[in-house]
Amino acid sequence: MAVAARGGDVAGTIVHSDRGSQYTAEVMKQACQRHGLRRSMGKTGICWDNAGAESLWSTLKHEYYYRHTFAYQTELVAAVDNWMNSYNTRRRHSAIGMLSPIDYEKSLTGALMAA
Repeated sequence: MAVAARGGDVAGTIVHSDRGSQYTAEVMKQACQRHGLRRSMGKTGICWDNAGAESLWSTLKHEYYYRHTFAYQTELVAAVDNWMNSYNTRRRHSAIGMLSPIDYEKSLTGALMAA
């Protein structure tokens, strides 16, 4: 989703994660290499270096997942995709000046382009 939203222009972007199997899998390694993404993983048992991501997953679980029931995996995948899109494009975040993550990123990119 991140690669598509940026038109494939993500080379050098850091993907920080925990050591979950989905992030350490060979397919993830290959996808990151294909798009020029740099992988970064925190140490086992240390959540502070990934506080933003931990907050995202906690918010998803408490505001959406625990409040809904899904009969099929495809329903769950579509629901998470829709929620994530809203979280990144419309939801304002106090930690980044009440902007959505996409608007915040655009403000940084715009500032770099102006410099």
